[in-house]
Amino acid sequence: MLQKTSLPFKLLLILLFVGLFGNLLNETTINFFYSISVIFKECLSFLLPFIVFSFITTGILSFKKNAPLVLGILLSCVLVSNAVVAFFSYFAGITLLPLLTVKIDATQMITTESMQPIFAITLPKLLSSFQAMLAAIICGMGLSFYPVPNIESGIKNLKSIIELIINSLFIPILPLYVLGFLLEINHQGVFMQLFQTYGKTFALIILLQFIVIFCIYLIAAQFNLKKAVHYIQVAMPSYLTAFGTMSSTATIPVTVQCAEKNTGNSALSAMATPILANIHLLGDAISTPMLALVTLFVFTGVMPDATTYSVFVLFFCVNMLAAAGVPGGGIFVMHPILISILGFNDVMISIITTLYILQDGLGTAGNVMGDGALMIIINKILKRLKIS
Repeated sequence: MLQKTSLPFKLLLILLFVGLFGNLLNETTINFFYSISVIFKECLSFLLPFIVFSFITTGILSFKKNAPLVLGILLSCVLVSNAVVAFFSYFAGITLLPLLTVKIDATQMITTESMQPIFAITLPKLLSSFQAMLAAIICGMGLSFYPVPNIESGIKNLKSIIELIINSLFIPILPLYVLGFLLEINHQGVFMQLFQTYGKTFALIILLQFIVIFCIYLIAAQFNLKKAVHYIQVAMPSYLTAFGTMSSTATIPVTVQCAEKNTGNSALSAMATPILANIHLLGDAISTPMLALVTLFVFTGVMPDATTYSVFVLFFCVNMLAAAGVPGGGIFVMHPILISILGFNDVMISIITTLYILQDGLGTAGNVMGDGALMIIINKILKRLKIS
């Protein structure tokens, strides 16, 4: 019964458990669960470079040299869309979040001594995620122009193995990972304050997603309101499917059907949908920056400046290549960027991971709806260029 329960619902149960019963547990019990979380984090950190390399490389290889002009237009539209929406989130965040959130007293976090895990393991750091990302880009581009079937097959097999490990091992025990860090946060006395603060942020994220989805369909309809509403109605089955499965890739068959109806171009729909499911993440471009901004503000009381955030967006757009195929993958691959650019610590990482996955159904649905709108836009560009 519990295995069939959705991941967001499990995490919601964890939040309720910590809020209601966290104070009843003794320190030894809390430390035990915290130790499990620390080990989980160490294993994930070890695996992350392999996730980044295999997922980005296979994403690039999917482009090959077929229809290079179409793919070039597709990639340009994706990058512009992801970046524009991420910057929209930034300006909305720096304007509204200070009015919605309350800064946590940093001294409370500092004076409360962090727990030392009862048991821990240390795994070697073979490669940083940044190095893995660079290697993936170089390898993927090289293999696209000079194919080596054995190497390509090996990389795809590596991706399949990693997906199997994550989906069959990491994702099922993810609530346990979250439980340990949340119990420690509750032990420090700031859990309820965090919960109250982020509640308003969820409402803001949902509102911004609806605004952005409507705007991108309005652009796709060339600002014809009636046509935009029609496009949205046709695409709605893909939205509901993505919300239920929390997976853009699992929704591909439905997305293709909806895109065919909205574009009348079956070839473009069949080719573009799997690519967009991997790299065009409109919902994530809202939720990830917003959750990052509010977490940073809650813990430090400050927002990143435009220059720092621009670097964050650059890495965000590249790292989204590695996000597909794994529930919550969009936040896992951002861990190194959140730490190195925005200065996140372990507690902040565990909080944003939990909150991201709680809203992942809505975020994924937003991603899929964005895919449908972008295919309409690309189809119209191709028609203007007389590319069939």
